[in-house]
Amino acid sequence: MQLTQNKDELLKDFIARFNRATLEIKNLQMSVVFTAMMSGTLSCPFKMSLFKNVSDTMHKLLRRGDKYVDAEKTYFITKCMKDRNKYEFNKKKTQDELEPRDNQD
Repeated sequence: MQLTQNKDELLKDFIARFNRATLEIKNLQMSVVFTAMMSGTLSCPFKMSLFKNVSDTMHKLLRRGDKYVDAEKTYFITKCMKDRNKYEFNKKKTQDELEPRDNQD
């Protein structure tokens, strides 16, 4: 079983694709599933978690993946909010620079 997370693929999407692929294979051993998930994911925090603790069931593996999916979502939401705030700050700064100033002597 050889699945690899694409460079621009979210962890959530990779785990869903991985789960669909495992469902198509009959009598798949959990050790093979676990090894394939470790070698296929690009998420370093998730991969480190897998190295530290071996999941003995698919349910536990997917549940652990969900925790890292939630963390990834939080990261992207926070990043978007920071980028938006930076954009609005720069936009406001630009508008202030464009407005004529009254010379008060």
